[in-house]
Amino acid sequence: MNNYFITQKPFSIHNRKNSRLIDFANKGLRFLKTGLHIKQQDTSVDMNTVEQRINYYHLLSSVITFDIPGDVVELGCFTGQCAILFQKVIEQHTSNKQLHLFDSFHVPFTFKGDVEEELKQNFSRANLKQPIIHKGNFKDTLPSQLPDEIAFVHIDCGFGGDKMEHRDVLLHCFESIYPRMTKNAICVLMDYYDPQENAQGIDINPGVKLAFDIFFKDKPEQITALFGEMYNHAYFRKK
Repeated sequence: MNNYFITQKPFSIHNRKNSRLIDFANKGLRFLKTGLHIKQQDTSVDMNTVEQRINYYHLLSSVITFDIPGDVVELGCFTGQCAILFQKVIEQHTSNKQLHLFDSFHVPFTFKGDVEEELKQNFSRANLKQPIIHKGNFKDTLPSQLPDEIAFVHIDCGFGGDKMEHRDVLLHCFESIYPRMTKNAICVLMDYYDPQENAQGIDINPGVKLAFDIFFKDKPEQITALFGEMYNHAYFRKK
């Protein structure tokens, strides 16, 4: 099963040469026994870390193992690095859960090619079943195109823009998914950052926490921060 792309790179990461300068620096760090290591990661392409993929694997496996009703949903999928892992876990467990991907496929930064087509090709390269794709703005596709029941949802719709605009997008996502999440369903939030909980990383999309604090102010769910190396994320379980 290719280690669920945890120890090996996901299909959607393009091959590229490592920097000789960074290789040299890492040799020096090892020689000096500093315990430090510089990771070679292009954040414009590599949209998640090994640590995050491990978290995704165990969280999704848990809802399948404990037979939590509902399908799997991702809001913001880009070229499918997380989505491929989700589908791989679904198939490994021989689950009948469907994977639903929601995205506008409009990328605000430079990307050569068609994002949606790249997503489909990545699933084909991985020999995985194609997901159910819902293309369009979240305001148009949510909640009408969501499955009736949701067991696992990953929200990754950060765009690096105005935090209040991002907050409003997340609020719409919460309002749409929360009523359809079944008991013990899991929601993972990319870019959730709390300075009291996250040991490292930067707050690149503060709208995530702003939205969570507003929507869940009067609800029983509690957020749990997860270690993701250079990226922050967290999850909650539906009560």
